[in-house]
Amino acid sequence: MKACVLYISRTGNTKRLAEAISELLMAPVFDIADAPAPSVADDFNLLVIGTPVMGLRPTPEVHSFVKRLPEGAGKKTILFCTYAIRKGGTLSVLEKELAGKGYDTILSVSKRGLKPSKADFADILNEIDRVLKEQK
Repeated sequence: MKACVLYISRTGNTKRLAEAISELLMAPVFDIADAPAPSVADDFNLLVIGTPVMGLRPTPEVHSFVKRLPEGAGKKTILFCTYAIRKGGTLSVLEKELAGKGYDTILSVSKRGLKPSKADFADILNEIDRVLKEQK
């Protein structure tokens, strides 16, 4: 699968996880704050989308980006979030929006903690690797 990682980060936690996923997948990584056009999705068949949790929801920037994505029939997504207290409905909000556009979310994962290191992401990276091997 040709993948890319799209994220926004407030404290650096989501960025560190996005970069770790990007390394695992050998995929380009884009910071949504740098305004990549939603048409970036046209070039990939797997979108990995990450957000910190704000008010038990995805950040407004990530939610807006997902709403503006083109139709995604046949494309897959992996969603992830980072949070300090509770993740709430963050991932389900994105899953619903993406499903309405035809994207198939194959995995949603979250990581709690403040300032985790790459070693702290091993569980998520192993889960992503496992799910992608099942997709082949």
